[in-house]
Amino acid sequence: MESEVLSVTLPENLSPALTEKLKLLAPGTYCIHRSWGFGKIKDWDTARESVLIDFKSKHGHVMQYAYAAESLTALAPDHVSVQKVESAAALKKKAIDDPVAVVQYCIRSLGPQATADNIQTLLSPDVVAAADYKKWWDSAKRALKKNGHFYVPGKKNEALRQLDAPSALGDSALENLRMANGPKAILLALGTLAKYWPEIKNDPVLNEIAELLDATLSKIPKSQLPIQIELALARDEFFVQAGRPIESGAMAVTTLTPLGSPALSNLLDALPGSRQPKLLEALRVGLPDAWPALFLGLLPRANGRVAEVVTEAFQAAGRESEVQAAVNRYIRERNITCDFLFWLCKNRAPIYSQLIEPQLFMAILSVLEKDQFSEIKKGTKLYELVLGDKPLIAAILKDARVPDVRDITRAILLSPVFEELDKRSLLAAIIKLYPEVQAMVVGTDKTAAPEAKIIVSWPSLKRRQAELEEIVTKKIPQNSKDIGIARGYGDLKENHEFKSAREMQGILSRQKAELELDLSRAEATDFAGADTSKVSLGTKVTLKDATAAEKLVYTILGAWDSDLSKGIISYQTAVARALLNHTTGERIELSTGEGGIRHVVIEKIEPHDIDLSIPA
Repeated sequence: MESEVLSVTLPENLSPALTEKLKLLAPGTYCIHRSWGFGKIKDWDTARESVLIDFKSKHGHVMQYAYAAESLTALAPDHVSVQKVESAAALKKKAIDDPVAVVQYCIRSLGPQATADNIQTLLSPDVVAAADYKKWWDSAKRALKKNGHFYVPGKKNEALRQLDAPSALGDSALENLRMANGPKAILLALGTLAKYWPEIKNDPVLNEIAELLDATLSKIPKSQLPIQIELALARDEFFVQAGRPIESGAMAVTTLTPLGSPALSNLLDALPGSRQPKLLEALRVGLPDAWPALFLGLLPRANGRVAEVVTEAFQAAGRESEVQAAVNRYIRERNITCDFLFWLCKNRAPIYSQLIEPQLFMAILSVLEKDQFSEIKKGTKLYELVLGDKPLIAAILKDARVPDVRDITRAILLSPVFEELDKRSLLAAIIKLYPEVQAMVVGTDKTAAPEAKIIVSWPSLKRRQAELEEIVTKKIPQNSKDIGIARGYGDLKENHEFKSAREMQGILSRQKAELELDLSRAEATDFAGADTSKVSLGTKVTLKDATAAEKLVYTILGAWDSDLSKGIISYQTAVARALLNHTTGERIELSTGEGGIRHVVIEKIEPHDIDLSIPA
């Protein structure tokens, strides 16, 4: 509603300032009082030189001209309080359709008092329902930041402000970059400048920025490599946005990044999570020949985010078999992280479907045991996933051989990782799938079938025997000494050293039992005189892809001999099982691990050429 034009004669004894304020309070005008709040000028009483105001709690309230001019503030027609009265439905719809405009009304209405709390008081519950306000406000803030015309503070008691035009903001952001001191400040200023670069688009300025960034990067010491890489990545992102080629010289990301697996893993751990995939992508693009080996070397220490990026890179390159074989080897070697295993078990990506089998569970148990003795616990999520995700256990044990299920059951019984109730729950899930192991769990397994033999090479047998000897002759005696020493520290209930030593005793006992079982089942050979009339243990097989010129060479050896770098695979792997007993010229279907099939032809079968002599 438009305010009426004031046409009455005002008292001459009012000061010019009060007279001007009073003129704004014409009948029909909305106003606000510091104590009585929102109101509307109802009328003027010229005889009594007073103003009549309708407040929510005081209708027809009378104020003398001078007092009204001093205590009332006239509100503009677009003030949010006015809109709530005059056009409530339209304002509510506006809040849904254009939250930025509604916040803009609030900023104009509240001025320096436009804090997040005051905006909420103004809008909720009249415009936005109280239950919906937080979600609405979070969405509005994102829109305000994206808009670029508003200052959105991080503190709730600081006022929001409407800013100048984007071009002016771009000039300000550019000046902030020029004045920034130190790589972190420059990184922040560069991020802000990127928002306004479309309004600047100036080649000489772009050259100036490139020189500034190059000079900054060259001065960052190697001890601050993570911030150097982060700034280099941000620089390249900015260059792509500006239409400039990314840096390829001494300050290129690929030049600055260490290409050894341990150093690169440490660097990734030190970078913010959002930057890790960006660095890996930069390496994949910038090192087209070297990235596969580099990425495979990261897997033993990879977190879930890195594991996902590495996997997707190999899939995009059509090299799924390489990453499948590497992950399989690391699982069997127990050389993998809790984070990777959590990602693998939670997502169960089709590419790794063949790895969801008993060896995966043994790897999980191994890393959880190691995690018990780490200062920083990373295995909690994995522990909870194993216990809570019943389909995971079912997937791991699907089509498993009973001896493998017995191995898992025995490992759970011996492991100190699980609390007693958790252990019972896990064993109950296994018994439900394989009733054959129930007697084993309750200790009455007197008729169990003998464990199946496994074929191994002499070197791998000697390695396992050496592991067992070290546990029996060194680790267990040392652990017994540690327990004795820890007992002398006092109260066993509060004795961390004693508890840790006892937990280690359980781990060593389980490892000893596992090795003894493995060795009791092992049958060693050097695979001499292998039958080369067909694919058999001890043969080297050359395969030709039926649809491409690519050739694959596999040497099929014992259960503990897999070595991807040498093309050696265990006879227990899915690839080996698909090849065994087939002859030269036969066409074989190999699973890609993603539900697809790869057709290969056996081109040549010959004796293995690996040194499998008995170690001295």
